[in-house]
Amino acid sequence: MAERVRFGWEKLADILTGANVQDLILAYWEELSPVKDAAPLDVDWDWLKRMEGEGQLLIWTARVNGTLAGFIAFQVHPHFTSRRTLFAFDCGHYLAPPFRDNSRIGFRMWRTALAGLRAKGVRVVMAHDNAGRPLMPFFLALGFEPRSTIFFKVL
Repeated sequence: MAERVRFGWEKLADILTGANVQDLILAYWEELSPVKDAAPLDVDWDWLKRMEGEGQLLIWTARVNGTLAGFIAFQVHPHFTSRRTLFAFDCGHYLAPPFRDNSRIGFRMWRTALAGLRAKGVRVVMAHDNAGRPLMPFFLALGFEPRSTIFFKVL
């Protein structure tokens, strides 16, 4: 049977009803958090729901045969220097290891998310990679341009 892959916007409440969402969030944090020793996993679900209710949090998902395989969470709002321009800030993305194969699900997830953001009026997207899993070639292939470096300092 061929894999059925679906991409699209999903509401947080719907995502949270999934059987594997807690495992996916834990795996995301364990693999990619650059500050996990200083900032333990403690998701502020109420804040996320408020942000979503205000239209400032959008979650693009990838589902394979109905199973949540990955997500990209975006904070969407104008930048303080451009109040009439809608920006999307990648505040977390993850594709579970079993789906990182030759079907290019991750690439397709991002490509379709960018189209979804464009349809919502977003003009600028800021994404990030991670030192534990550098994605420079991936983002370059999607048409992103490297513009900055993110620095972390644990106090």
